[in-house]
Amino acid sequence: MERTILRLLIGMGGPIASAVVLEQLPKTGVAEVPFAFQVDEQTLPRGTYAVTQAEHGLGVRISNEKVADTGTNCAAVKRKFGKAGEARLVFENHGGRYFLSEIWFDADGRGLVLQPAKQETNHERREIRDIFFQ
Repeated sequence: MERTILRLLIGMGGPIASAVVLEQLPKTGVAEVPFAFQVDEQTLPRGTYAVTQAEHGLGVRISNEKVADTGTNCAAVKRKFGKAGEARLVFENHGGRYFLSEIWFDADGRGLVLQPAKQETNHERREIRDIFFQ
C-alpha cells in the first residue's frame, strides 16, 4: 500500500513540477508589425519585433530585430484571461494611429494588458488589429 502511494506521488509530481518550471521561464516571440505603433508614450517604426516577457512579472521588452536601439521596456497593468488562441499582439487604431494594447504569449488564454496611452482616450472611433507571432 505504501509503495502504491509512493509511486502515485512520484508519477504525479514529475508532470506537475515540469509545468511549474515551464511557467516560470520567460516567454518570447517575434512578430512582423507592418505599421508604426505607440507603446508607453514611445512611437516605434514598422518592422520585426522580438517581444520578451520578464521573469515572474508583468514587465515586457519590445525590440526591433533589425534596427539597433529601437525598442522599449514596458509594464502591463494587469493580466487578462480569455479563450485559447494563437500568440499575438493586439493593437488599437485610434484616428489612424496604432497603440499596442495587449500581448498574448501563450495559446492557453492568458495575456497582458498594457497601460493605455494618453492619446488613446482622445479618439472616439477605434479598431482592433491582431498581429500573430511565433
